[in-house]
Amino acid sequence: MIFEELIIHNFGIYKGRHQIDLSPKSEKKPIILFGGLNGGGKTTFLDALQLTLYGKFAQCSNRGTLSYHDYLRETINRHIKETEGTSLELKFSTYIDGEKNTYQVKRFWRSAGKTIKEQMEVIHNDVLDTVMTEQWYEYVNEFIPLSISGLFFFDGEKIEALADPEGSANLIKTGITSLLGLDIVDKLGTDLSALSRVGLSKDKKKGINSKDAKTKDTAADIEAQEELFSKLIEDRENLLQKIGNTATQIDSLSSTIKQIKSQYRQAGGDLFDQRESLDANLEKNQSALTLKENELRNLAEGIAPLSLVEDLLGQTRLQAENEVEGQETKLLLDKLKQRDDALLAQLKSSKLDASAFKLVKSQLEKDINAREAQIPEDFYLGISPDKFYDLNEAAFNKVRKSSKKLCKDASEIQEKHLNIERQIASIPEGEILKSLQNQLAEHEQEIVQEKAKNSIFTDQLKQTSSQVERSELRLTNLRLSNNQNKFDEEFFNRINSNIGSVQSILTKFHHAMVNKHIKHLESLIFESFISLVRKTDLIKEITIEPETYKLTLLDQQYKAIQPNRLSAGERQILAISILWGLAKASGRPLPAIIDTPLGRLDSKHRQQLVDNYFPNASHQVILLSTDQEIDKTYRDNLKKYIGREYHIQYNEDLQTSTITEGYF
Repeated sequence: MIFEELIIHNFGIYKGRHQIDLSPKSEKKPIILFGGLNGGGKTTFLDALQLTLYGKFAQCSNRGTLSYHDYLRETINRHIKETEGTSLELKFSTYIDGEKNTYQVKRFWRSAGKTIKEQMEVIHNDVLDTVMTEQWYEYVNEFIPLSISGLFFFDGEKIEALADPEGSANLIKTGITSLLGLDIVDKLGTDLSALSRVGLSKDKKKGINSKDAKTKDTAADIEAQEELFSKLIEDRENLLQKIGNTATQIDSLSSTIKQIKSQYRQAGGDLFDQRESLDANLEKNQSALTLKENELRNLAEGIAPLSLVEDLLGQTRLQAENEVEGQETKLLLDKLKQRDDALLAQLKSSKLDASAFKLVKSQLEKDINAREAQIPEDFYLGISPDKFYDLNEAAFNKVRKSSKKLCKDASEIQEKHLNIERQIASIPEGEILKSLQNQLAEHEQEIVQEKAKNSIFTDQLKQTSSQVERSELRLTNLRLSNNQNKFDEEFFNRINSNIGSVQSILTKFHHAMVNKHIKHLESLIFESFISLVRKTDLIKEITIEPETYKLTLLDQQYKAIQPNRLSAGERQILAISILWGLAKASGRPLPAIIDTPLGRLDSKHRQQLVDNYFPNASHQVILLSTDQEIDKTYRDNLKKYIGREYHIQYNEDLQTSTITEGYF
């Protein structure tokens, strides 16, 4: 597992948004080094990591006895608007079945009056996972179980607390039980004890209330309930029979009604029922026919009749035009003759050559003759061609088209009219159908009554069936109650007789698991201690008492070393060794986050941690240090293992701590 990125927004001393890349640059450079003075925000950074992961279960600094929401309110930066709120976002990755999976855990909260509004979401491989979001407290224990988180998130204060023998024993106990899953076994033993106490309590109550129970649930009560139950069953059967009878009657009446309706249709009943509608349609059709006839008359009053002599009208129009042209030509000829006579007289007086004169005279006579030939022989009309202006081919075509459509419409209406008259003529007399109508009405009334009875019986059946169910349940409860004391006594006797043996097995299992794995843990803690302590011949062996989890150091002669013989620094080295050994025993490839670990160590012990612990504590080590702990010398020693460096510094002008690249 690798922490890839942390985003802090308005959290604690951090105002605004701060995005920190936590991913190691390579396997050979696992250390992410943060430098900052005390009070600058190192512990707040550690709290942000834990709070993002564990929420209300996070073991954050300075929370004390505060409720979760009160603690969240305290973490909101004091220099922001109340509406802005605070957010944390942690991105990490892990491998499942050889495939990389990335997760982004986001938390946001803001003050809303006296309450705190908190939201969170989990994004898995860039997709919002609603199930993981809702059940995150279960999922997070699959990544970093809360019970062993202290092995990977720790600071100088925790190390000092573990330097005490009692503190180290508690840590070892917690670590072993969590790593081996023995906390679940212990919880089972506790639950069995609680169950035993509940059983005993019920036994006492049973003795007190047994007389009342016997009085209440007597055999007479059961007998009375059995009689009521039998009667209800009988009532239900009778109702079922009545429902069946009415259903049969309804089916029979339905069949009869169907037959009568068929006879009614065959006798012309449908047409009889439609008499009023047919009469109305007949009247409507008559009106439509009259309208079409009027339209035809109006058409006949116009030029429609003349369409019969369209050719003759054409010839007449041509004759009128010729007569007009002939009259005009006559008038023109008179003028032309006068002009010709004057012209010839003038030519003659001018002594024109006789041949030329003759030629001119001949041409003028030809022109006159040609024009006279165009004049009609007969003038018998004596009317203007304008009279024929509206009597053209287009007008006659329009009249013929309108006439054809009107005739067609009138014919269709007439046919429909005749059809309606035939239907009316085929309607039988009312007396013929009256008998069938009376029979139909009578049977329809009967079927309505039968359906009403069927509905009433059905409702009664529902009520009775409900009463049967309640009576049966009551009878069952009475029978169960009558035997409950015996059942309870037998049940709790079996539990009490088996709880002791089960608890004994659990205790033996617990001891066996501890004894089996404690030697391995002793070896891991011893190896860690030897690699860190400057006096390599100080101890020969480390042992852990399986019952008390007390850790004992043995010297070269295998004699116990009293804790007061160790220096404060050696006790802290031992505490770190315990944490390191338990982390190795967990077998989980988890990041190590260490805050101010060198507080009370001398220079040689510090050098041991710098050389042997920090580069090897995990595949990803996040170190939070002051300038007095990891100074320039130690930083230079660690340089080849450092992948990233950051400087945490409070900026008074900006009223926030900032995280920038580079160490002090």
